[in-house]
Amino acid sequence: MKKVLAAPDTDQRTGLVVVAHADDVVLFCGATVLTLVDSGWKIHVIRVTDDRWDSWGLDEKDTIERNRVEFKSAMSQLGVAEIHELNHATDCLGDTSEVELRNQIVTVIRKVKPYLVMTFDPNSVKYEDNEDHRVVSLATNEACWTAGFDKHPDGRVDQLRTHLPIERWYFGRNVVEVTHSLSVAPFRERLINVISHHKTMLLNMVAQLDIQARFMGFSLGRLHEEVSQNPRAFAELIVDSKEVQELRVIDASRINALITRFGENL
Repeated sequence: MKKVLAAPDTDQRTGLVVVAHADDVVLFCGATVLTLVDSGWKIHVIRVTDDRWDSWGLDEKDTIERNRVEFKSAMSQLGVAEIHELNHATDCLGDTSEVELRNQIVTVIRKVKPYLVMTFDPNSVKYEDNEDHRVVSLATNEACWTAGFDKHPDGRVDQLRTHLPIERWYFGRNVVEVTHSLSVAPFRERLINVISHHKTMLLNMVAQLDIQARFMGFSLGRLHEEVSQNPRAFAELIVDSKEVQELRVIDASRINALITRFGENL
């Protein structure tokens, strides 16, 4: 039976969210992040790519800059404490070394020392049509355990102390083996406002939909004009299209059981 998602009962209130693109946080786990922020958590976000192709009618340089500014604004509005940019080329992670990406994520994990890590569900990749999401899910999942090896990365003991996150929270387009869910309704207005910050990416979404509509003999020009003037209009459609956020959570049960049986105070 699915449980209602809630912030863990712990004094270690630091979380790390690892995503491929600037709008992934607000679209896939915005309500979840707000739940943690409202409970006093310090949330860090890794954006793996630079989103250089996520616009319509702009060159790459302008696209990178606009999406960077809008991402920073959206994360600030969401209450994220710090963002970490890895700056890989967007839509090309299939050509990127998973080991290299994993090691970059390991470095952030060791610096931030999160209690929990959130990312795309590696068990749900067959339902995912974005290769960047698939690569990030696999690299992050592996980073969550290699961060605890004193020989990782690069086969040596590096200068950052090892760290293993206690919990892993997985989201996705369609999550298999859902363990927890969270109603979006209490966060509706806040999510609409923060999604609206991603104007460049929202206009690109509309442009892609317009390609399909034109093939069918219709135009979405009116929607494009409306979103150009008021991104909130499309943000409302996005938020209202999904009533709950679903996650697969690997919680602290295992380590808590061992601490109960064998643990000694430091």
